Amino acid sequence: MSGTVAHHGRAANAANESVGGTTGTTDRVRWLHGHECLEEVSVGIGAAWRGLPLYGASRDGRSPAKEAIGKHPERYKPVEPGTVFYNPMRILLGSIAMLDEGEPRGITSPDYVVVRGRPGVLHHRVFYYWFRSQGGQQLIRDLARGGVRERILFNRLRAGFIPVLPWRVQVPLAEQLATVPAARKSASDRLAAAEAIPAALLREVFHGEETTEWSAVPLAEVCRCVEGQVDPREPEFGSLPHINGENIASGTGRLYGIRTATEDGLISGKYLFEPGMILYSKLRPYLRKAAIAPSRGVCSADMYPLVFDPLRVDPLFALYSLLAPPFTSYAVDQSRRARMPKLNREQLFAWHLPLPETIQEQQRIARDLSRRLAAGEALIGRCRDELAAIESLPAAFLRAAFAAENTRYA
Repeated sequence: MSGTVAHHGRAANAANESVGGTTGTTDRVRWLHGHECLEEVSVGIGAAWRGLPLYGASRDGRSPAKEAIGKHPERYKPVEPGTVFYNPMRILLGSIAMLDEGEPRGITSPDYVVVRGRPGVLHHRVFYYWFRSQGGQQLIRDLARGGVRERILFNRLRAGFIPVLPWRVQVPLAEQLATVPAARKSASDRLAAAEAIPAALLREVFHGEETTEWSAVPLAEVCRCVEGQVDPREPEFGSLPHINGENIASGTGRLYGIRTATEDGLISGKYLFEPGMILYSKLRPYLRKAAIAPSRGVCSADMYPLVFDPLRVDPLFALYSLLAPPFTSYAVDQSRRARMPKLNREQLFAWHLPLPETIQEQQRIARDLSRRLAAGEALIGRCRDELAAIESLPAAFLRAAFAAENTRYA
């Protein structure tokens, strides 16, 4: 093993030995080998596997396994409350999970590594969150020796150095960490509810009672698609912004991450668009994406640059109508009927656009909807900030605990 983890481990162990050794009782942070603080669960569960859930590990922690139980279920490893388990082939990607106290026992793949903390030495919850922290990731990289797909089995983990806090510190730290999953779920639920607001607002306007009084006009009567392509290798076009479906936030019309055509390395012909045109993505994964062009630029050939009749259709109203569930549901359904996974031009222009009688009414509706959507976006932003703060809590708890001990015993 190489790297900073090994260096600090050796230095810390030398200090530990001066106060009674690495495995004895000590009132300071210790660096222990994996086998000194962890126990491996290596034996299969046997006939007791029936009726137990099959768990997997992902970047988000414990999750239902993606694959069904294989031919030898008795070889699957038991996952009891208080165990940490990981996919040794994907650990560098963060595929680490934990079954905490009070959660239903289950089984996991016989290829997984399953460990538990030694009683009174290392709390499973503290180890889990440390293992997923920057310190744990550094240890993993050291043990993997740079191999992205290299296995890290327990025989390698057992030789690594793990920083172990005094038990008197681990117990309250583990209690702090226990509050994180519930807080995360609550924040995630609030974010999901907030993210549903834009679609609900659009559905309310374009699929409500008032809509039944509007005229339904074929899109082909009030809209045309820009024809002709440009070569982004030409200086005139290479410096212009390049927009594709990935640059548009789903369901909101917001643009982000825009680069120039040259920066994106474009060499094939693309459509030129002008300010005020509506850019609509025709590929199935992006059918809920459209935006008003803020400036001149080039867009991917997988987008439609649309120009609406300014005397009959307000551009902002048109944008919201293309983002609203009635049209997006139609687009997804039509794309499934086509040979290619996209909405073709004939299908697009066959859509009947619901229009109020006057363009002034369209503008009023669009302004009101824009204001309400902005409030919804602000709420989404606050919910995302809250979730990010909660996601950072384990690292903050760990830093505080280790900093307190290191300061005390500096």
